Amino acid sequence: MPVAAGHRAAKSLESASTVGPDTCLGIVETCRRFGISLRAIRHYEAFGLLSPRRVEGARVYGSAELRALTLILRFKAIGLSLAEMRRHLRLYGLPSPRACSPSAHTVAEGEQAVAELERRRQCIDAMLMELRLIRGNVAQRLSARTSASSDGP
Repeated sequence: MPVAAGHRAAKSLESASTVGPDTCLGIVETCRRFGISLRAIRHYEAFGLLSPRRVEGARVYGSAELRALTLILRFKAIGLSLAEMRRHLRLYGLPSPRACSPSAHTVAEGEQAVAELERRRQCIDAMLMELRLIRGNVAQRLSARTSASSDGP
């Protein structure tokens, strides 16, 4: 995960924690709080991940949309596709609670999502272990090279 994406995800979680149930923000303020571009938020809207209300033609993001945006940025940080984001949002009852009435299908989707996330976590853990080993090997070689050059002629 790029550092910027991780930073945006952390910033969005901070922003969402300060959002009350009666909060309503315009598109510019929402983008500023979450550290994303106007283009990005409009892209999420066009894909059906966000459904802001319109007040005199202006987009207004309430607490549900801000919660969805927090999740979208978290999903993006872990590498989910837009289609996967849509499925996960439904599991959270977003974009609206009516979008996800409880059913056996919902439970199965939830179990599938958990299994997929656990598989991703195992892959990430394996990659982290490998990169730490590589970093250690490189550090050892550099140290050996530095000490050999200081012992030189």
